Amino acid sequence: MKIFKFKFAIQLIAVSALFASCSKDFIEKLPEDAVSSSTAITDKSSMQSALNGAYAELRALGIYGADLPIMGDLLADNSFVQTGNTGRFLTTYQYTFINDDGYYSAIWNNSYTTILRANNIINATASGDQTAIDALKAEAHAIRGLVYFNLVNIYARNYDDTTGYGVPIVLEDNPANKPGRSTIGQVYNQIISDFQTSLSSVREYSSSITISKYAVEALLAKAYFYSRQYDKALSAAKDVIDNSGFTLAGTPAAYASFWANAAAKSDQVEVLFEVDADATDNNGASDLGRMYVNGYNDIYCDSTFYRTYSATDVRRTLLLDGATKVGKATHVVNKYPNGANTDRDNIKVIRLAEVYLIAAESAARLEQTSVALTYLNTLAQTRDNSLAAYALSGQTLIDTIIEERRKELAFEGNRFSDLNRLGLTITRRVNQGGLSISSNYLSVPYADYRRIGPIPYTEIKANSTLATQQNPSY
Repeated sequence: MKIFKFKFAIQLIAVSALFASCSKDFIEKLPEDAVSSSTAITDKSSMQSALNGAYAELRALGIYGADLPIMGDLLADNSFVQTGNTGRFLTTYQYTFINDDGYYSAIWNNSYTTILRANNIINATASGDQTAIDALKAEAHAIRGLVYFNLVNIYARNYDDTTGYGVPIVLEDNPANKPGRSTIGQVYNQIISDFQTSLSSVREYSSSITISKYAVEALLAKAYFYSRQYDKALSAAKDVIDNSGFTLAGTPAAYASFWANAAAKSDQVEVLFEVDADATDNNGASDLGRMYVNGYNDIYCDSTFYRTYSATDVRRTLLLDGATKVGKATHVVNKYPNGANTDRDNIKVIRLAEVYLIAAESAARLEQTSVALTYLNTLAQTRDNSLAAYALSGQTLIDTIIEERRKELAFEGNRFSDLNRLGLTITRRVNQGGLSISSNYLSVPYADYRRIGPIPYTEIKANSTLATQQNPSY
């Protein structure tokens, strides 16, 4: 694969590649981050420096910096691009991407760069306090598992097809390798293994921008959930809810403050792990939030989706009455209000609210109706204190949980992967002031080939093994 060849060549020639450090002083910073391979990681200090680089890569535009969270809603039914746009995410919204699409290439390249950085840490032999070193390696395992989870949900079908093509699994540095695509089942096994390995040594919670024990367990619950292991997903989610010490933002004021506050958090409210962005380490004018508000303002909330929120639902307060650049009434997404401020919005990766929803849906699918209702009602009534408790069962209960999941996680990038997980048709609508969409892509069935992304053309050309493993129709 091209990205691997390039990186490995650099490693053979030199041992210096600057790794950006994560910020806000919750992750130890070093003045010199000159690390490029596992051979350059010799002690705790150099390993921490390398880990800072892995965290920083998660902020890349191709991962959490923009593409993943934006495309996760724009490919689905939560958002739309307005006609007076700046030319960003047009192929995504209009379903006109091809095998050299820049967004899918950026996701792939940034993700495998992150995996390379994690591998260097995991495979390093470092001297010093072994407990501390194991804890750092545990964070690298979690990062690798997280990135593989994203990749398999972007470039592969859902878990119903476990023997189908997933993505290449690369666990060590070998420039001679031309890795092919592992099966979907094998990729999920690797994801779960990484999270389980991480849990054995990962540190306790210190802040929202450092991966810690219950963040890993929440991500493990999500991996079990997507791989249909509902009993294990429920068990892991329950442990996080019962024992982590994390709480939901329990009042409208607390909810508003949670989303308005750009600082890294140490109060254990809502967010178990988020990707750091601050005055020094951010994506400038291309920050995620600036696509919605206080910047380019290209993307808005779908009007039909907006109406699914009741007037007393606190989540609706993050969708402001406004207008597109061409003056059409719309609803502005204000989940990331700090794009024009010195301290930028951190990007949420896993929140306690999602853990409640994983527990609820898993319990419902296990026919533990009362358990499912407890988790569902706890979250839903926290968000809307005027809501009468749900009293449902069977498929109606599952459908309601899925809808609550949509409302809770909107504009955080989950909707498209959820619809793929469920094999559901995407039903999209033309919004006033919105860019036109071909009628072929107002209803997008799960079988449509564009429901999974293209393996980048450059990778197909560089790796003879991948040459015969492109996704269909690309």
